[in-house]
Amino acid sequence: MRFNASVINGLSLMAIQGANALFPLLVFPFLLGMLGKESFAELVVAEALAFYVLTVCLYSFDTSGVQLIIEARKQAGSLAEATCLFNILGARIALFLVSALPLAGIYHLFADGSVAVLLVWLCFVLGMIFQCNYYFQAIESNWLLAVFVLFSRCCAVLAVYLLVDGEADLLLASMILAGSYLFSGIAALTTLLSRFGLRGVRSVTAKAMFSMLSEGRHLFLGNISVALFRGANILILAGVSSSAAVSAYALAEKVIKSIQALARPLNQLFMPKALKAWSLLSIERKTKLQAFNLIWKNTRIQVYLMLVVLPVGVLLIHLGQNFGLMPGFSGDVTMLIALMAPAVIFGVANSMFGVVGLSLIGEQSYYASAVFVVGVTIFAFSLVVSHFFAAYGAAFSFVLAEVLLLMSFVFKYQWKPVHG
Repeated sequence: MRFNASVINGLSLMAIQGANALFPLLVFPFLLGMLGKESFAELVVAEALAFYVLTVCLYSFDTSGVQLIIEARKQAGSLAEATCLFNILGARIALFLVSALPLAGIYHLFADGSVAVLLVWLCFVLGMIFQCNYYFQAIESNWLLAVFVLFSRCCAVLAVYLLVDGEADLLLASMILAGSYLFSGIAALTTLLSRFGLRGVRSVTAKAMFSMLSEGRHLFLGNISVALFRGANILILAGVSSSAAVSAYALAEKVIKSIQALARPLNQLFMPKALKAWSLLSIERKTKLQAFNLIWKNTRIQVYLMLVVLPVGVLLIHLGQNFGLMPGFSGDVTMLIALMAPAVIFGVANSMFGVVGLSLIGEQSYYASAVFVVGVTIFAFSLVVSHFFAAYGAAFSFVLAEVLLLMSFVFKYQWKPVHG
């Protein structure tokens, strides 16, 4: 029975990430052809800004929230579970209001794009907040969320193909894409409200939210720094290069992030297992080396899988583009995908050795510092190389960032302080 539950949970995580990974691959090349380079560039810039708001709103709860829910379920039962869940949700909504409203105002005053498009993309952020992915991961039961995600993404793909017909449909396209995430989020939140009722909502307090935000501040600072290089290249290219470069890079980045998303279910499957295994160790055995071995044990499958999948995937994309089977994919896009592909392997390792592993050994502060230094360095580097080499410079900086991050994380596990 337990085996069957684990299989269903694993398949559910694969379905969620598979839907989220294939979604942009199915719609963005089509949208590039329908909207044209100018309107498509405006869409992806609005999406990139929305991702910055999402980074603020998710805070550190995608990792710490899983651990908090696990502890609540183990120690205090359903009331504590509901209290933890809705206080995290309340904190995320508060962060949304604090970050989204100023961004919309600044965009309206200084940007050339339509503020309506940005406001629509902020609905995507609300949808991701309402989905409460961390909760379903913690209870290791993701099948219902998978149903919501699959249904909403499939409907959105059909709507894009049937309704988007030209540049004038930029706002409509944004509404369909963001609306898909909002629908799955509302469906998930409705399920949780029906499960716990209003007792969890009544337990939301400013003190509890502030305590959670304070405890997760180091991971949050690290996540913000990650956004400097994982989400900034499109904005950098929009400032220093052309719409053509923005469009080509955005499409290639979608492919790479989609491949990363396909590997993420295994990370999500193994992360709770690593956290539980660590909690069962005695104090004497909770060493940096033990943490490294535990994280590598729960990461190597993803790494080995990507070593096989990536070359095959790049080859198939190249063949598809050569034979005209992939509309929207130019030679530049295919070359960018090949250049950026190694970042997937490093990114998979970083997600486990970074925020998960360094949290186990109490090095959240180091995580924040390392990611900040790498993020600032890569941001400045990307500004320069993107100016001279356009999309290719941005792609190289994307890969270099992941390499530097992994080096800095692994260093902390191996480093031993010298006592005088």
